[in-house]
Parts: sequence; C-alpha cells; structure tokens
Amino acid sequence: MEHQSLSSIGIISKKENLASVEHNTNSSALVLESLFPFPGYNGTTVPDRTDPRALFLVTKAVYNDDKIIRAIKHIKVDFPYHFDGAPGHITLFNEPAGSIRIKHLSYEQVGELVEAFEKQGIDFMRERKIAEYSSIIHITKYFEISHADSGIYADKNWKGMYYLEIPVKLKWNTFEKITMDIKHNVEDNSFDAALTTMYDETGIIDFVRIYDEQSNDQKLQFIRNKYLEAIKYI
Repeated sequence: MEHQSLSSIGIISKKENLASVEHNTNSSALVLESLFPFPGYNGTTVPDRTDPRALFLVTKAVYNDDKIIRAIKHIKVDFPYHFDGAPGHITLFNEPAGSIRIKHLSYEQVGELVEAFEKQGIDFMRERKIAEYSSIIHITKYFEISHADSGIYADKNWKGMYYLEIPVKLKWNTFEKITMDIKHNVEDNSFDAALTTMYDETGIIDFVRIYDEQSNDQKLQFIRNKYLEAIKYI
C-alpha cells in the first residue's frame, strides 16, 4: 500500500566510522564522533556542511528508547541551546552499547547537555581515547516522508534523502552485499545507502534509505529495481 505521505517513528540502521572526539567537550563523558556521516556518497556537496557531524554520548547501560526520548523532551524545555537528540545503539569493543545521538550542537556545549541528561538519571561511560573503528548504528527517530514515485518517497525535511520501499527486512550482511553489487553495476554509483523501518496502520514497512544530492527519479527507480531483483533470489 502506497501513501501520499507518512509520518512515523522508525529505526535507521547504517554503518559509519566512529572515534572519540578530539575537541574539548567540557565533559568527562565518552563522546564519539561520526567521521564520515555518508560514507557511500562522493558528490560535489559535502553533506556535513549542511548537517553537522553526529556525536554519540555513550551510556553506561543500554537504556530503553522511551527513557532517552522522555529525557530529551524534558531537557529541551529549558536547555539554552538548540540540539537534535535520538536514542542510538552502537557497537563498542565488539559489544552492544547504548548511546544518545546528538546533532546541531557545538563541541563546547556538550558538557552542559551531559549534565542535563545525568539529572534525568542517565549515566555515561568515562572519557577515553577510542581509535577510529567501524560500527553498525541503529537510531530511533521520527520520519516525515512524501510519495515521489512508485515505491519511492522523499524526506520532507532533508534534500537529497529518499526511501525506497522493499518487501522484506534485509539482514545487514545481505543488504551490504546487494548494495556493493549495485554500485559495481551502475555508472553513477555515488550514493549512500542505509536500512530503515517505519510504521503505518498495517504494521512495519521496510525501506532502503538513499542519500544522493544529485539523484533523479530515473536513477532512484533503477536502484530500487536492482534491490527488488536481488531480493527475489534471497
């Protein structure tokens, strides 16, 4: 079932390179930074000029998403700086770890935000040097998308962000292999791909999220058809 538009909480899963921040955060909490927010995209526009790199405040425990979302809502009432926050799950030392993904906040303001979270009962790992490593990241966030073409949706709040509806949930390794195969067989392979799930009245909808500032309907439909063809043989 296709929708003209969809507003939904959902989960985006992607792979990024993380490392401890080298800037002063005025905090003793462990803060990781996404070094390449869209690793598959090599367009002329540098994405993190318009969207600051994501910071991950690493929590001591893997908290329930609701606890993090409630804390964010409470803090925003009187926190002096604008920020975007979302619960996230990462891997650290090959183990699952909880985190809070933060955007649109300067490094120097992080310490004040950490203190605000601590007042809401959230504890953080202590700061330490973490060398660059690759992690699959799962972020729970709110999506607003609109129908652009058959099975293709555009993000209402972010230019160049699209969602290609697929009929099944893909395992990460399968998704990564299909994506690499597509990139090897398309002339313009500058796009970043991630997995996304959202909800409508029928249940869960699965998408491949594509970031590509120079994309067009033809390219998006070509990419979606390639995913659909590959899914038939899973």
